[in-house]
Amino acid sequence: MDSIQLKADLTAEAGALGFDLLRVASPDAVLRETVHHESWLERGYGGDMHYLHREPHKRYDPGHLLQDCRSVIVLAASYYRGEADYGGHGEGRVARYAWGDNYHNVLRPRLRELGRWLDARIPGHSWRETVDSSPLAEKAFAVAAGIGMRGRNSLVVSRELGSYFFLACLLSSAVLPVDEPVEYSCGTCTKCVTACPQDALTGPGILMADRCISYLTTECKEEVDGSVDLQQWMFGCDTCQQVCPYNDDPLQSRIERFEPRNTHAIAASELLELNEDGFQERFAGTVFIRRKFHRVRAQARVILDQKRISSEPG
Repeated sequence: MDSIQLKADLTAEAGALGFDLLRVASPDAVLRETVHHESWLERGYGGDMHYLHREPHKRYDPGHLLQDCRSVIVLAASYYRGEADYGGHGEGRVARYAWGDNYHNVLRPRLRELGRWLDARIPGHSWRETVDSSPLAEKAFAVAAGIGMRGRNSLVVSRELGSYFFLACLLSSAVLPVDEPVEYSCGTCTKCVTACPQDALTGPGILMADRCISYLTTECKEEVDGSVDLQQWMFGCDTCQQVCPYNDDPLQSRIERFEPRNTHAIAASELLELNEDGFQERFAGTVFIRRKFHRVRAQARVILDQKRISSEPG
């Protein structure tokens, strides 16, 4: 089977598994990004995500993860399941990506199916899957492969999907035709920059993570202390995506496990009534529980305090 037909068949197989886009990048497509990564870290934009400092060059060279990598297969899977209320109770909102089942658990088995599918067609084939779980710059490879552009909000934005999608990669020893980056851009639009509650977008595609509400409520090791207006975001933040014109009509996900469950409807006051066991039980199987219980409670208290202060007269 020639490589063009193999890629076409692989794309069809990925579609059957719920992925919406499949593109291929060369393993050396983003090596130059190491310099930008190191500069971003030097400016302190990485907050306390110290893992980003460890041998950053490995993030842009997949050969460190799969020695005989010849193709980086990049896949996108929409998690948008139609309009849904972010809570509606005015005291705590959760980013849309956390509404359904934990995407790591949903996408990893599907990636492994693709790897085994290639095994059956290529003697001696080797592969490795990544779903935001390995030191690989998935966004950089997604842009290089033509999944979408790097938006002003630093996210990968697709004309077909919008930006409500997960990325996953399959590093493969197969030689597949590579794709080109897309030619569209944000143009003169700065809606996400203007809307960002923390002015965390300092330049085209450059995010100051240490100021981003999503970082502060999901990754930051410290508890929030009320010095930052969380804008009622209890886990993550979708503000820059909500105002993006490319999300006016985002593609609906075909993966039922991304259907909103009880994660998105929790009120801050309700969360404070839970003990840790109740928290673990209610949010089992979601990414919500990756945030330590004491930190989530701290965020809920801040949201309620800020709501009370904003409602006080004068």
